[in-house]
Amino acid sequence: MGSKSWIDFAPQYNSNCTHSSRTICNNCMYEYLRNNWNIGSEISCPECSIPLSHNAIKLILFENDDITLYNRYTQFELNRILEQNLEFIWCALGCGSGQLNEGATMNNIIECVNCHKLTCFTHKCPWHDGITCEEYDMPRTDGQLHASERWIKVHTKECPKCHSHIEKNEGCDHMTCLKCKHEFCWECLVPYSGIKRHGAYLHDRKCKHYPATETRSIFKRFIDLF
Repeated sequence: MGSKSWIDFAPQYNSNCTHSSRTICNNCMYEYLRNNWNIGSEISCPECSIPLSHNAIKLILFENDDITLYNRYTQFELNRILEQNLEFIWCALGCGSGQLNEGATMNNIIECVNCHKLTCFTHKCPWHDGITCEEYDMPRTDGQLHASERWIKVHTKECPKCHSHIEKNEGCDHMTCLKCKHEFCWECLVPYSGIKRHGAYLHDRKCKHYPATETRSIFKRFIDLF
């Protein structure tokens, strides 16, 4: 523990932990959490590998005055609770909004309260205009199947984390998967967690968001100062 006080190693954040006392100080616990937590992922105690409880994570963030990450985690918790409600649905067009659908499957066409675009409640996809849900589920001919596969290949990409297909109709290239909440660049599929911490140079070199040569040179000179 060195020169640190016992206060720097209290309290025991997680009641389920298997170690009787902590050897990692409060500040290091916070840095560990800040650097390792991604939206939608579980984070474990660095000492015994038991998953940290929601209350433990919020306490660590609150004690270190990280209001931004605290609010993001609180929103993540709320989203998980909402998703357990069978009448809740996210907008399938990627605007980030969600809503309750009273009556559930009795009302399959959902108009987003935010972007006003239509989502199919049954299939959790953009509304299949011109065909019913029953027709949507019918076996398709080889020609129809190949056409659908071509459409998916042209208009959607797989989330790099959960591999669900995502359609991008408009907006910026900073994408958030509706299923697992993974954030990534639409153009190069690189995770945004590193980009937000270290800058745009973490985009793939062929990505249009990768900094120009002059910008990279300035960034390198800045880093070299340290």
